[in-house]
Amino acid sequence: MSGIFKKPTRRVDRVFIHCSASDHANHDNIATIRKWHLARGFSDIGYHFFIHKSGKVSKGRPIKKIPAAQRGNNTGTIAICLHGLLKEKFTQAQYSALRSLCTKINNAYFKNISFHGHREVAAKACPVFDYKKVLKLDNYGSLGLDSSIVRGVEATSDFTELNYGDQGDEVKKLQKLLGIKADGDYGKKTLKAVKEFKQQHNLYPSGIVTKQVWQLLSKPILENIRIADASRLPDLQMGSRGKSVEFLQELLFLKVDGIFGSNTAKYVKAFKEEHGYYPSDIVQQHIWKLLLEVRRIEHYE
Repeated sequence: MSGIFKKPTRRVDRVFIHCSASDHANHDNIATIRKWHLARGFSDIGYHFFIHKSGKVSKGRPIKKIPAAQRGNNTGTIAICLHGLLKEKFTQAQYSALRSLCTKINNAYFKNISFHGHREVAAKACPVFDYKKVLKLDNYGSLGLDSSIVRGVEATSDFTELNYGDQGDEVKKLQKLLGIKADGDYGKKTLKAVKEFKQQHNLYPSGIVTKQVWQLLSKPILENIRIADASRLPDLQMGSRGKSVEFLQELLFLKVDGIFGSNTAKYVKAFKEEHGYYPSDIVQQHIWKLLLEVRRIEHYE
């Protein structure tokens, strides 16, 4: 499966799992699924990846393009389909391939991405198998599989600033947090990973690893603080998940699922713009404070 996934330049924060609704051997191919989708008026096959009974993974719609797979929830997503209809006929090879592909995607986004079944956003049974068990998902769609990415560094104010060409144990620590080979040499691959990470967090994509970058790298994905004290609430942005996101969604009067996706980002941007701030998706202490003032409700206090 080496090279099957290449991170697209478009924004992605969710992955959706599907099944093809057929166990017929003649339907276990990309050409048939594409034919079905073209007949429905699609411009191409709707899924980005198709997993055969054998465990082989085929590419479908170009990853750079938005899928046509879960109506109303296509923007900001990647769509994966497994061939099959009856739960008992999906193969272990398929599940293994799904876990491997999802781990690659999860690592590429530094775990700032969630995984879901089509049935979570549609009145369908798709996928029919227990995808949450296969991927060991938590309540927020976080992948529970083993990953090369290590979260958390020691609580310290002693952050070593790093840049291209540096070597040593601090570089190894950086590489482990980025989920790449830890050889202690800040070379081209490390530079690429640092730039991607900084760009994903709305920082200028240079190769300098500052204190802010270290703090972002060590920041847990699940933000489980829920308190009406802006100084104690964490910074949030697309990809964040947990109780703090649920609290944010309540303050914005949104459907509460604890996942900071594109819809939550849309309302955060609108709220910030309405109050004279640059409309980014980042929620920092001053925005929390403003939200708590504007949305002051008795049971939050």
